[in-house]
Amino acid sequence: MITVRDVLSVAGEPVSLEIEVERRIVTFIDPPVEGAAVEVVGVGTALTDARGLASVPLGTPAAGTHRFRVRGPGGEEAEALVCVSGRDHPVFITDIDGTIADVSSLGFILRRGEGESVRPMEGAPAALREIARRMTVLYLTARDHVFISRTKGWLAANGFPEGPLYARKVRFWSATPRNHKRARLAELRPRFSDLRWGVGDLRWDAAAYAAHGIPAILLSPRELPGLPPGTLCLPSWRAILDVTK
Repeated sequence: MITVRDVLSVAGEPVSLEIEVERRIVTFIDPPVEGAAVEVVGVGTALTDARGLASVPLGTPAAGTHRFRVRGPGGEEAEALVCVSGRDHPVFITDIDGTIADVSSLGFILRRGEGESVRPMEGAPAALREIARRMTVLYLTARDHVFISRTKGWLAANGFPEGPLYARKVRFWSATPRNHKRARLAELRPRFSDLRWGVGDLRWDAAAYAAHGIPAILLSPRELPGLPPGTLCLPSWRAILDVTK
């Protein structure tokens, strides 16, 4: 099983793709594979280390959206999205479960497939398509990395705009959702000056955004207690779109 991680990068900086190879036994039991050859088609190859990780340099891609096809040792393939923009271009970050997908994290894991069984939150696809005309949309989720392909398929099937998907790098028992999100946001904060908004549905979403000075919006029909100062609680994606114009 191969996993390749999407990247949001600053124009003019070198970019590398991080690729993980694991031996799939059952869900969440998939030990790393060392010495596996991986190929970014048309770019280069690398071998995985003891953690099952390999890194392939891509050079310095031009501003815009780039797609790279990655091939694993058994011929299996995955696609990575690399979005390159200016340091001061606004970035809009959104959670998935309970925020744009009408399902909880546990509910998602327990379902055999998404498709028609998981509906988008009302108005979310249209709102994010409009937002994507002005900002880079980045999807930040506590879903395990084994669900990246399934999640990308769901986003495309439901009309969401294309954007990098940042999922867990470690298993759910290794870090809380808040700490996972704080760690992924820490990759972005020093490099982008305008992390404009962060949207979620739970208190720890707001806490993760606030830890990096990102204005937080929670999709909630009522005000929630104990939130970081300045957090907005809004009842719908229509209201979110109005606020973020």
